Amino acid sequence: MSAKQLYLLSLFASIIIAIAYGPIEQPQSYHNFADNREFLSIPNTLDVMSNIVIVFPGIMGLLLVKERSQKSLLSEDEISIHITLFSGMILTFAGSVWFHLDPNDSTLFWDRLGMSVVIGSCISLLIHDMWDRNIVAKIHIPILVLSILSVVSWTIFDDLRFYFIIKHHPFVLLPILMYFSQSIYDNVSGYIKGLSMFVLATIFEFTDLRIFELTGFISGHTMKHIFAGIGLWFLMVMIRDRELRINEEE
Repeated sequence: MSAKQLYLLSLFASIIIAIAYGPIEQPQSYHNFADNREFLSIPNTLDVMSNIVIVFPGIMGLLLVKERSQKSLLSEDEISIHITLFSGMILTFAGSVWFHLDPNDSTLFWDRLGMSVVIGSCISLLIHDMWDRNIVAKIHIPILVLSILSVVSWTIFDDLRFYFIIKHHPFVLLPILMYFSQSIYDNVSGYIKGLSMFVLATIFEFTDLRIFELTGFISGHTMKHIFAGIGLWFLMVMIRDRELRINEEE
C-alpha cells in the first residue's frame, strides 16, 4: 500500500467514524478553567500570559522568512507556506489572549481561527517537504480555506466533527509520510519534537484541574500553552537550520 492510498484510507475512515458518532457540541464546561486567579487586574492571568510562548516562534519565523526571501533562499511556495504558518502563530496568540480574558464560545472562535491557519499551513508544509512540492502551489490555499471553514462550521452548526478531523490531520499525515517518504530536507527532527510537544499539550489540557491541584500554582491549561509554544519553537528552529539534500539541489 502506498502513502497516498494509506492516507486516503485513513481520511475516509475518520470521516466515516465522525458521521457514525454524530454531532459533537461544544461543552460549556470547557470555559471553566482550573486557574481563574487574577493578578494586576488581568483575568485568568496565567492562562493569558502563558500565550507569550506561542508568539515568539511566530515573530522569529516571519523575520527568518524576510531574511531568506531577500536572499532568494526560498521558493515562492515555501514563502507562502511559511508566511501563513508563522502569521498563524501570531494570530493564535492574539486569539487565545482574547479568549482567556473572557472565555466563551464567541471568543473561542478567534482562538481556533488562528490555530486553523497554523494547522492548514503545517499540512501544506508536510506535503511540500515529504510528498510532492510541485502540487503545493495548487492546494495550499484550498487547504487553508478548509481549515478555516472547519471553525466556521462549528459556529454555524455547533458541531465540532469537521474541526476535529482537520485539527488531528497532521498527527495522521506525519507518521505516514515519514514511513513511506523521505523529506527533501536533511532535518525532520522538528516535526517529531513538535508532534511530541503537542501530544503532551493535549494531555495537559485534559488534566487542567488535576495539575493545578497537584502543583498549587500552575494549571494544566497553562502548561498546554507552554508545551504548544515549545512545539512551535521546535518547528521554527527546524525550518531555520535545515538544508536541502544534495540530490534535490541538482
